[in-house]
Amino acid sequence: MSEAIKATIRLKKQEAIELKDKAYALTRKAIMNGKHIVYTESDLVHFAIEKTLKNIDLNDLGELVIKQEPKKNT
Repeated sequence: MSEAIKATIRLKKQEAIELKDKAYALTRKAIMNGKHIVYTESDLVHFAIEKTLKNIDLNDLGELVIKQEPKKNT
């Protein structure tokens, strides 16, 4: 199983717009809070994959779903 993994994905136009807007908003928020951090669309995609990939599953109909983590009692 030594197939090369695709290094790029195609985003829908609306996804690209929302990703760009979110990166801009987070960068602006960081700067307003005195942090000189610039977030790129790539930063957001890598973060989302890292944090959510383990929670992707299938429901009884075979559709993709995000599993909800159990809430911790405090």
